[in-house]
Amino acid sequence: MGRHIGRRLRESLERASDVVVAERETATAARPFGASWVDVREFHEAQRLKQDLLRRYRGKRLEDVLPGEEVRTARGVCYRLVSSEGGRLRTVDPDTVRRSILADLKLLYGVGEVTEAALKRKGLASIADLAEHPRFGLQAREILRMVEAGDTAELTNWIGRWFQKSHPLALLASGFHSEEDFVLIDIETLGMFQRPIILLGLARVRGDGIRVEQFLLRRIDEEPAALAGLLDHLGGRRAFVTFNGRTFDVPYIRERLAYYGIRASLEGPHFDVLHFSRRAWRDCVPDCKLTTLERCFLGIEREGDVPSAMVPEFYESYMRTGNPGPLVPIVEHNRRDLLTLASLFSKLHEEWQP
Repeated sequence: MGRHIGRRLRESLERASDVVVAERETATAARPFGASWVDVREFHEAQRLKQDLLRRYRGKRLEDVLPGEEVRTARGVCYRLVSSEGGRLRTVDPDTVRRSILADLKLLYGVGEVTEAALKRKGLASIADLAEHPRFGLQAREILRMVEAGDTAELTNWIGRWFQKSHPLALLASGFHSEEDFVLIDIETLGMFQRPIILLGLARVRGDGIRVEQFLLRRIDEEPAALAGLLDHLGGRRAFVTFNGRTFDVPYIRERLAYYGIRASLEGPHFDVLHFSRRAWRDCVPDCKLTTLERCFLGIEREGDVPSAMVPEFYESYMRTGNPGPLVPIVEHNRRDLLTLASLFSKLHEEWQP
């Protein structure tokens, strides 16, 4: 019965809108909604792309099509792809961050716009000026401690307590980090939670450019090794940069780590570019999808891209046929997402430069 309900809903949605319900090749009667909603045009373009890739790469080895290296991790062997691209991560300097945070007296409980204006008329223009204030002194000293320590995790939590988490001050707090601290993460999966991650991508500033490392599953049983490979890159002082990673990527990685009984901490400062982008640009773009922002602000039109919703279908084609062709756009899609993430992170800092 579930199969028929799922089919009827799918058919009605397709008749009523410009979407196609892309069936998962592994969907079953028990999981009639093993599918994703895809724009009609994108769906048919992706199907043509997949067939072309299957023809072009028939008989080819994955290692020849996507040159990489086997790496041994604490959980076994996995396959890693490495590439580099010119570029930097632009933030603001730490002195500017300090001035901007300490100048906003509304970070103190009990201070609104009226009280802030009254305090500033008395010459109390900075949180530092309130360190000995009988009412606000305790809070002021706590903020001063976080600012002097450059503790972005505590600061962004404090800012999110009084303002929205997408407030410009939360983004500017990233200026307490060096470029090398930032870990940009993007994953590709076989569906929603409790399905394997098939590609873990991360990017970091190294030397005079951005180094992208991607852990690609040649077989599903390589997932724990790939997760361990990711963890090997998360030591030391770090700050995550993601696009919807607070809701999706990081919780998903945590769930997969727990599934394999791998103990690890993914705590730390987290700058989710999706939320900052919505605050900065929602009134001037049709939507805040990564590819829309990429097109509108970076002037990039992707060719031969696979829609995120169809990544599972492309990967399952590879698993079924052994043909590496469908993996090519998945890897490039993930790499491009990471580089665009870096560019948008920098552009937001330009937008909100104090």
